[in-house]
Amino acid sequence: MSERFGFVAILGRPNVGKSSLVNRLVGQKVSITSRRPQTTRNRILGICCHGTTQVVFVDTPGMQVGRHALDFSVNETAKAGARDADIVAMMIEARGWRDGDTHVLEHVKRLRLPTYLLINKVDLLRNPSAVLPLIKIASSKFEFAQIIPISVRRAH
Repeated sequence: MSERFGFVAILGRPNVGKSSLVNRLVGQKVSITSRRPQTTRNRILGICCHGTTQVVFVDTPGMQVGRHALDFSVNETAKAGARDADIVAMMIEARGWRDGDTHVLEHVKRLRLPTYLLINKVDLLRNPSAVLPLIKIASSKFEFAQIIPISVRRAH
């Protein structure tokens, strides 16, 4: 039986659900969550084990365009968290593509790693098929390995 190990960096703008996802995947609260933006200021590691497979999820601070020292520092922390990753999971909200998502995508493109797009908060859409236009928009911006609509809050 072969053993497998890898790092998955989770990138996105503030408050898209990155920390909540890590907590859900790991099965316990390893990262603080809050409605207040920029709650995560350092990279947080969460380890998930399944048989002989270990995945280390790297929860990064929300990336945003800013002019303040804190914004620059937080963005650098997020970028550093992704440098050693094997895979990137970019997270956006189901309510639509934002300028902040484009900012994150610019960095993701420079990483040249397999990237999955997670469209979170689909449970907040009145009509689940409303996510389809967003999938089309995202597909036109980058060749994601896969685009996956999710609801971290209502995972089964």
